[in-house]
Amino acid sequence: MDELYAKLKEFGRVRANEVMRKHTTFQIGGAVQFLVEVTETEKLVGLLDYLTDEGVPYFILGGGSNLLWTDENFEGVVIKVKTSKFQVKDNIIEAEAGVQLPLVVNLATQNGLAGVEWAVGIPGTIGGATRGNAGAMGQDMSKSVFKAQVWRVGEVVELNNQECGFVYRGSSFKQSGGVVLRVWLKLTPADKKQILIQTQKYSAQRQGKFPAFPSAGSFFKNIKLKDWPGDIQKLPSIYVERQMIPAGWVIEQAGLLGLKVGGATVAKEHGNFIINAGAARQEDVLTLVEKVKEEVYNKFKVELQSEVEILK
Repeated sequence: MDELYAKLKEFGRVRANEVMRKHTTFQIGGAVQFLVEVTETEKLVGLLDYLTDEGVPYFILGGGSNLLWTDENFEGVVIKVKTSKFQVKDNIIEAEAGVQLPLVVNLATQNGLAGVEWAVGIPGTIGGATRGNAGAMGQDMSKSVFKAQVWRVGEVVELNNQECGFVYRGSSFKQSGGVVLRVWLKLTPADKKQILIQTQKYSAQRQGKFPAFPSAGSFFKNIKLKDWPGDIQKLPSIYVERQMIPAGWVIEQAGLLGLKVGGATVAKEHGNFIINAGAARQEDVLTLVEKVKEEVYNKFKVELQSEVEILK
């Protein structure tokens, strides 16, 4: 353990027996053997190579959103990616994986570049958003990613948009492995005022819908219109237009707002947010999730799928 600790210090700041609830937006999680904060991409690559060669289990952590951590102790290394360099050139924003998504939105707005307005107010890092193909308002990362630099089994490669294998809330490196190191977003020049208006519009739509309690963000994937077994004519027109039915709306229609198990609760403000209303454990959340899925299936014959990554 002392030898591993000493080696990890070569790559960044190391914390032993760190409690993960301090590093996730859900504020749930037990202790990990080591947590390493890495601020340089080159050192991140070196650390990944070292841990792989030594057979040491590791987990990549971005902003800590979209994640439900285990209550049990984790024997291995959590790598908290805090790389922070980003720039804009020729309508392309280049950002290291640890750059916070709101900073990218601000940079795009300041430079009159459209395409990421939908991400206003969404927490997390650009690396995590790319890996999970984050999205909102009928848009997602796949529409803007020009290419991504990825560490994959000991080598660093650049993948174009198609090679990233984007799917709804996923990518080739999320499904098959790989760590996002850097992302290039190709955006569209537009009037700054119009971009700001659109950004403010999306921000206003979120006002009062994000609960004040800790959560992982949207818990369930939205439902593709083609998979909806009910009468499409009875759906709000915006859902038909976007070809997607919000999971939060479905959960609300099932009468599940406020449903509670232990310290976990379905938020009253937004049906797709499960909140930590007080000392919630992973077990509370998972039990609540199963109850929600069961009730929704019984009412609509739709099986909800988790968007949040669950570490058991």
